[in-house]
Amino acid sequence: MIRWAILAVSVAVGALSPAYAQDDKAPDTVPTAAAQSDAVIEPAVDQGPPPSAELIVTSPPNAAPNRTYETPEAALLEADIDYLVREARRATARGDSADEVMPLWTFAIFADDFAAGRYDSARGTLRNAPGGLEGGLADMLEPFLLAAEGQVDRGVERVNEGNSLPAPLPDVARALVFEGAGRLPEAAAVYAQMVEGLDLTPPPDAEPQNMEEFERALGAARVAHSVYRAAIVHHRLGRTADARRFYNVVLEFAPRSEDVQENLRRLDAGQQPFEPTLTPKSAAGRWMIFLSEFVTQAEMLAQVLSSQDPQRGLSSMSGTALLQIGLLLAPDANDWRLYAAQQLASSGGESGAERIIALMPADDVFAPDADILRAGIQLRRDDDAAAVASAERVVARAGDRWALVAAAADIFRQANRHDLAIPAYSSALGMVEDPEDRADVLGYRAYAHRFAGDIPAAVTDMRAAYELDQSVDTRLLYVSIMMDGDQGVWRDGIQVARGLFAEQPDSVLRLNALGYALIQRPEGLEEGYRLLWRGFNFGQQDYAVVDSLGWAYYLYGHFEEARALIERAVSLNVGDPNAEVLDHLGDIYWRLNRRDDAREQWRQALAADPDAIRRRQLEQKLSRGLTASAPRVRELPRVDLPEGPRQRDDL
Repeated sequence: MIRWAILAVSVAVGALSPAYAQDDKAPDTVPTAAAQSDAVIEPAVDQGPPPSAELIVTSPPNAAPNRTYETPEAALLEADIDYLVREARRATARGDSADEVMPLWTFAIFADDFAAGRYDSARGTLRNAPGGLEGGLADMLEPFLLAAEGQVDRGVERVNEGNSLPAPLPDVARALVFEGAGRLPEAAAVYAQMVEGLDLTPPPDAEPQNMEEFERALGAARVAHSVYRAAIVHHRLGRTADARRFYNVVLEFAPRSEDVQENLRRLDAGQQPFEPTLTPKSAAGRWMIFLSEFVTQAEMLAQVLSSQDPQRGLSSMSGTALLQIGLLLAPDANDWRLYAAQQLASSGGESGAERIIALMPADDVFAPDADILRAGIQLRRDDDAAAVASAERVVARAGDRWALVAAAADIFRQANRHDLAIPAYSSALGMVEDPEDRADVLGYRAYAHRFAGDIPAAVTDMRAAYELDQSVDTRLLYVSIMMDGDQGVWRDGIQVARGLFAEQPDSVLRLNALGYALIQRPEGLEEGYRLLWRGFNFGQQDYAVVDSLGWAYYLYGHFEEARALIERAVSLNVGDPNAEVLDHLGDIYWRLNRRDDAREQWRQALAADPDAIRRRQLEQKLSRGLTASAPRVRELPRVDLPEGPRQRDDL
C-alpha cells in the first residue's frame, strides 16, 4: 500500500522533472543532446543577452566563458548555474527540444530573464516550453511573472487555474504571490486557511508503521516550512497570538530551529522578524525552493520504487537545480543555503558548497552552523587543523546553543582531538535541562568515549542517557555502544535490541541492530545469522545489513560468500567510506590469500577515520597481517529463505 503512495507522489512530479525515461527509472543525470550521443558537451558559447548578475555569484571565480562539464550534474556540483543558463540558451538556439531536457533548460532560462527583469523574454520561454502557456511549467512559474509585472490578482487567479500540486503547495504559491507584492493581509488570510487544512501532527520518531504515519513523514518538511511562512507574515502584521501559535507548531516539527527561536525572541520584544520582506523576485525564489524539496523527494522515492542501487552524486538533479536557482533569487533563505551546501558537500562538490556557504552573512543566525559545515568540508580534505579552528570559532560564538557546541565537539572527535571533544560535550551537557536533550548529549559523549577507545566511560554515559530517555534513537545507540562491552554489558544491549525488534519486526534497521549485536559473541551467532538473512531479504540495498550478513558468513568460515556480500556492501555505500566495512573486506581477502588486496582495504579503512580501537587493530594488521586463527568452516544454519549468494552476480 505504501508503495502505491510513493508511486502517486512520483507521478505527480512528472511535469517538473526531466529525470524520467520510458523505463520509469530516474537516471543519474539529465542528458544534454551531446551527452545522449556519448559525446562531451561542446564548449558553451555566448547566446542571447548577458547573464543576470544574480545567477553568476556562485560560479567558479575567473571561469572562462567557454568552460565545459561532462554533464549538467557536474556543473551543479560546482554550483555553476551561469553555465547551465549558457548551455540552455545554446541548446535552445540550435533547436534541441528533447522532452526530458526541456524542463531543466526552461527553468534556467526563465530564471535568468526573470532576475534581469526581461519579463517578455521570460514569458516567451514559457510559451516555448512543453505544453506552452497552458503546460505544467507555465502553471507553476507564470503566476510569479504576472506578479512581477504588477498583475498580482491575475497571478493568484493563474495559480487557481493551473496548479495541480498536492497541498499545501497551491496555497503556498498564492500566499507567496501576495507576500512578494507586499499585500500581507491577503497573504496572511491564505496562510491561515492553509494551516486550518493541514495535519499538524508531527511524524513519529520511529519508522512509519502505517499509511498515515508514512504520509506525515513525507510531508513533514513541507508542512513545517509552510507554517513558518504563515508565522512570519502574521508576525510582521503584529498579530502576536497567531504568530506565536504558528511558530510553536514549527517547533513541534523541528524543536531546535534557531530561526524560530530568534523570531520568538523578537516577537516578545515587539520587533519585526529578522528576515527581510519578500519582493516579487525573492518570492519566486522561495517558490522554487518549495518546489525543489518536493521534486527531490519524488525522485528519491522513484529510485526506491525501481530498486536502483545508490549512486555517488546528487539524489535529484532537477531538485538541486531548483534549489540553487531559488537561493540565487532569494538570497536571504539561509536555512536552505545550509541544506544546499550540505547536499553538495556530501555528493563530492566541496568547492561548490564552499561558494554557496560563503554567501552566508557573518551576523546571520545560521552563521555558526555554516562554520560547522565548513569544518566538515575541511575534515574531508584532511585539513584537521583548519576544521578544529572552525569548530573552536563555533564554540566561542555559540552562546547557549548547546546543539552547536555538541556539533563542534563532534568535529573535534572526528579530528581525533579527544582532549577537546569530551570537554565540549560536557559543556553542552551543562547547558541543557530537558531530559531528552540531556539524553542526546550523553549519547553523543558516550559515542565520543567509544571512539576514543574508553568503553567503560561510554557505557556509563549510555546507561545515564537510557535512564532519561527510551526513544528509538537512544535505544539504537544504546545497542551500538553496549555490543562492545563485557558479557553483562553485551546482554543488556541485546535485551534492549530485542525490545526494539519486537515493536517492529519488519524493520531492516532494527533487524540489523539485533542481528549484528548478536553475532559479536559466539553464543549469539546462529540467531544473529538467521535474523540477518531476514533483514537482507527486506533490505538488499542497505549496505549496513548486507555487511552484517557478510560478516556472519565470515564467522562461519564461508569466506567466498562473505566476500560477495561485503564487496556489495562497499559498492552500496556511496557516501563517505565506512572503516568497519572496509576492514571486514580486508580480513576476508586475507583469508582468501589475497594479501595485497587485503592490505589495500585496510589502508583505505585507516584513511576513513576509524575509532581508536579499530585504528590500533588496522595498524597491527598492516604491520603483521592477521595473526589470529581463521574461523573454522561450519555448517550454516538452515533458514526458511533462499540459499545464500555464492557469487556477487547472484546478489
